[in-house]
Amino acid sequence: MLKQLLASAGIGACKIDTQLHSNQCVPGGSLKGQIVIQGGAVAQKIDGFDLALMTRVKVKTDNGEFYQNFCLQRFHLADALQLEPGTRRELPFELRLTAELPVTHLPKHNVGKVWLSTAADIAMAMDPTDTDLLRIDATPLMLNCIDAMLALGYQLQKVDVEKGYLQVPGKRSTVGCYQEFEFRPRQWLSGIKEVELSFLPDGASMLLVVEVDRSFRGDSYRTVRLSPQSSSAEVQQALRAVLG
Repeated sequence: MLKQLLASAGIGACKIDTQLHSNQCVPGGSLKGQIVIQGGAVAQKIDGFDLALMTRVKVKTDNGEFYQNFCLQRFHLADALQLEPGTRRELPFELRLTAELPVTHLPKHNVGKVWLSTAADIAMAMDPTDTDLLRIDATPLMLNCIDAMLALGYQLQKVDVEKGYLQVPGKRSTVGCYQEFEFRPRQWLSGIKEVELSFLPDGASMLLVVEVDRSFRGDSYRTVRLSPQSSSAEVQQALRAVLG
């Protein structure tokens, strides 16, 4: 009885460890690994295992801005499992990641955090958890878009993940947040103060949403449809037509 009470408080309870084949991936890619469950001092019934793909988002309100944790995707791996004292179980998994996954690493920039949170649901006890930080690299197309902006005379200023939906005619994002890449001109360029790029997957192509903030005309929005194979030169030509 004492062991059961201690286990319910997390003492002598089972432990979980999420082991990833690699913590490096790209938007729309996959993530492979396994959950290792090590039994504690007493038998415990685990009602289920869940994985959550998490990030930090900026929330804009009338009273200002703040940041909060945000769930991008949730995966249910297993239902009820009886774990005997001292036993070890392994649950392999392969997760298909959303193509709207925010990027965390760019050349010379770390631009945010994405992590995998693992939880086991145990009735009448503290749920054991595990957290693994992920490295989300930009796709070749994203890098080509950044290179094109640099070639056009702009500098990457910052990257934010904002809570909300990215919407253009005929298409709306799905995960509830979107990433913005903010560029500013190195010198006066057609009165442009800043340009923000966002990526919206649309089937086999990518919609590049371009927000242009001009000194005397305010904000304007344009959408450019790109192929994943679009070169930096092709993207540069398309952006030059938008930016003038």
